[in-house]
Amino acid sequence: MPSDVVALGRLIVEALRQLTVLPSDPALRLAVYSAMALAALTLVVMLNVLVLAELAARRERRRAAFSVRWRPLLTAWSLNERAALPPLGRRRHEERLWLLLMWANLQRQVRGNAKEYLNAFFDHLAMDAYVTSLLNTRQSHRKLLALACLRHLGEERHWGDVAPLVSSSNPVESLAAADALVAMNPPRAMRFLVPFYIQRNDWAYLRFKSLCKQAGREAAGPALLAALKQSSHPRIVALIEWITPIEAAPWARQSLRKLPASAELTREQRDAVCASLRCLAELHSEQDRELIEKAFDHPFPQVRSEAVLALKHQSSRGDEKQFTRMLSDPSWWVRQAAADALVDLPTLETAHLEALLDSLQDRYGRDALRRAIAEKR
Repeated sequence: MPSDVVALGRLIVEALRQLTVLPSDPALRLAVYSAMALAALTLVVMLNVLVLAELAARRERRRAAFSVRWRPLLTAWSLNERAALPPLGRRRHEERLWLLLMWANLQRQVRGNAKEYLNAFFDHLAMDAYVTSLLNTRQSHRKLLALACLRHLGEERHWGDVAPLVSSSNPVESLAAADALVAMNPPRAMRFLVPFYIQRNDWAYLRFKSLCKQAGREAAGPALLAALKQSSHPRIVALIEWITPIEAAPWARQSLRKLPASAELTREQRDAVCASLRCLAELHSEQDRELIEKAFDHPFPQVRSEAVLALKHQSSRGDEKQFTRMLSDPSWWVRQAAADALVDLPTLETAHLEALLDSLQDRYGRDALRRAIAEKR
């Protein structure tokens, strides 16, 4: 029995010795080296994941503690209760970022005087220099945070720091900078931004349209009108609703006169045609009826819907046939617009609408008109 144990021990020792000896075959030796490298790499990755997870957990605990300490203070300042503020901790850079995020999020949620009170909180902590320093970093998320803060502040003294970012190759950064400039000085910003909009195809039409809405017609109109006089590009014509209608009307009429009967319209041209119809709708001019009615038969449903809405603004009892015809349109939006226009026609009695409802052959048109009549009641 002891001899069997000794033999087994010798066998195990011999096996371990064989495992520590590299094979003589180069291919097998390479396989052993590869397995050892893979095992080492796996171990390093596992250690890295564990270390990063622990660091992230500690950071989240610090951030939670920071929020518990500072959120009530921010809320108090938004109510004009100027509570005493504690100093920032050892990790000033990290905590300032967290504080800016909390401040910007709260700014989006409040209205009226509360925004001014939060701006006073910002000035009390003298965060201007730190925020403008974030504009020079290579990290986009920090630049966007800084631009959001400067937008909420809306102080023109930061113009020189923000304006260069409008030329950024990153469209998200450049539009965020444009947003901040509009908040600082709308007329000056629109004069500065409209030439960029013409040149930059990566600036979305709807995004720039929202900037025009933010600036207002009085600020956006002169800059857009000056651009129209230089070039009637569809990208500019699409924004003519932010120009005074009487001044924009010549370009709106020109755009509709050139409207092709086919469906071959680019997105920019379609936006320009719809904006032109909205512009003429505001004028309430009889001379534009022919141009508006011509758009009733356009292949694009968006154009037809805008045409119905435009005619509705200057409609009379005699337009009943036009709107009734559009109740058979394939587009849901066009049918709804036509039904609303019929119900709003002057001197059109409910009994007449009920008779019209019974005479309609298209069941989708009947549904649209039935809904409009019910809402009117």
